[in-house]
Amino acid sequence: MRTQHKAIQFVAETAIGIALVVLAQLAGKVFPAGAVVIGPLSVTQLITGSLVNCVLFVFAWRTGALSGICIGFFSSALAFLLGVGPALAQLVPVIACGNAILAGLFGLSRRIKLDRRAAMVCCAIIKCGFLWVTVPAVIATLGSVPEKQASAMSAMFSWPQGVTALIGGVLALIIIPRLMKAKAD
Repeated sequence: MRTQHKAIQFVAETAIGIALVVLAQLAGKVFPAGAVVIGPLSVTQLITGSLVNCVLFVFAWRTGALSGICIGFFSSALAFLLGVGPALAQLVPVIACGNAILAGLFGLSRRIKLDRRAAMVCCAIIKCGFLWVTVPAVIATLGSVPEKQASAMSAMFSWPQGVTALIGGVLALIIIPRLMKAKAD
């Protein structure tokens, strides 16, 4: 019975994470698509990316790496379907892998008892590096993407990914201790 309870809890908590990701993606749609913070970092990407990364960090820590990975895969597919992700369907699995890397490594860092702050920074850097390298490579293999669009998408998946992952991580570092305290009460 205990195993069944854990499975139900895992599914319920992961579903809550997916719902929060949908809310984060819809929140990003409230802002004008062309509003830019700096360089290729738009207001929409800043808000949506930061909130999605926060959810990934929190649920990977709270529910486990697998929960964060599931949420990360759903978030990239939902972003594409909601029109807040990249216009190319071929990038959805790449983004899903970037999310899985972040959530998987952060969840693993809890299991091996690494410092949350250091783990968050490392995970953000690794996700950013992965997307910075793979997105332009995938776009290049397509061959049919106009140069201007390819350049814009490649820039969007460069350093802004690190910024949004770090902001999401900082938010998560504020939320996680409160969740742990609430769970203990």
